[in-house]
Amino acid sequence: MKPDNTTSKASIEPCLALRLRQANRVLTQIYDHDMSNQGIKVTQFAILRTIYYMGEATNRSLQEVLVLDQTTLSRNLKPLIRDGYLESQPGRDRREKVLKLTEDGKNLFKRASKDWRHTQQQLKDLLGDELVEKLLLVGDAIVDLKDSAR
Repeated sequence: MKPDNTTSKASIEPCLALRLRQANRVLTQIYDHDMSNQGIKVTQFAILRTIYYMGEATNRSLQEVLVLDQTTLSRNLKPLIRDGYLESQPGRDRREKVLKLTEDGKNLFKRASKDWRHTQQQLKDLLGDELVEKLLLVGDAIVDLKDSAR
């Protein structure tokens, strides 16, 4: 069966999820390219950054702050722990583990922060202040939906 060519592309309603995922992939590729000098991806940098500012974190607190599922978080934590950037210590109960940056992790975070700031500024310059502000507002509004969307 051939597709119906009578419908113009302009009349097709854009999918919000698809458009945001496309934009996210482009941003991720840009950040990942600049983070590659440090041997990490922006998703791993986000974990290092979160733990750096929190001082320590549990998997659950990271899931909440970063809005990640356990599988995705675990996949991103493994290389950081394996390579000695994070250490895992027992928490209040046996199921809980507390994550902290090692000295190597702190040093990696500081080095990667320079690349992150450079990329961040480049994107701000390319998008302009108005679009950056709108992007942050839209992002916040969508993240706020997480509890009502379930």
